[in-house]
Amino acid sequence: MTLVPFTPRMRPPSAAIRHTLSVISVLVYFATFPAYFRLSPSFRHQATAALLSSFPGTLTRYVLSIYLNPRLQLLPIGTLVANEFGTSLLALFHALQGLRPAVSPDACSILQGLGDGYCGCLTTVSTFAAELSALGTRKRWLYASISIVMGQVVVVLVLGSTLWTGKATAQASCRPIM
Repeated sequence: MTLVPFTPRMRPPSAAIRHTLSVISVLVYFATFPAYFRLSPSFRHQATAALLSSFPGTLTRYVLSIYLNPRLQLLPIGTLVANEFGTSLLALFHALQGLRPAVSPDACSILQGLGDGYCGCLTTVSTFAAELSALGTRKRWLYASISIVMGQVVVVLVLGSTLWTGKATAQASCRPIM
């Protein structure tokens, strides 16, 4: 916050630049698919599973923020939904990785890739922090409190239920393909 007065404001890029960057991003994303099939099966999931699911995670976050944030002036509800949805998926993926008997190594790598790629791009701390700093003090505390409490409740419900029933262990029982 100390540097804000000294930091020059940048103008948003033109529509042509935004569209060009979007096309390049989509092309790079689709280049991941042939790379997946060209890599050795011994490590292809580790190398590409997160890449294949990162773009959909980013797109989901973007769509949620565009459609939901304007609906509520109190809080950025789109980011809240994205973060809580991503948190619930991370808890679910961790529960699935801890199942007894263990899931296959391929499934384990895919679950890890979905957690790292899709959920990693869906739940970003940077957006949360930027929105917190843009809110007033009361709204900031409300938004942060709701986010943290809801995240903890979701994890306890999703992951805790599998641990309490004995269907899964706290440690991942599956091992990714090495």
